[in-house]
Amino acid sequence: MNISKETREILRNYRAVINARRREMGQKPLTTAQIVDEICDFVVNQQAVFLGGH
Repeated sequence: MNISKETREILRNYRAVINARRREMGQKPLTTAQIVDEICDFVVNQQAVFLGGH
């Protein structure tokens, strides 16, 4: 998957925050791929998603 450097950095930051919270709760860390899967699953279940509207 080709993603911009900015998007890659955003995912890195999300992963750091998510995994810090997971560590606090005694859970295993997630990989970037797992986080993207979770985000996609969340978006699929929304009634409306607006993309590309900057």
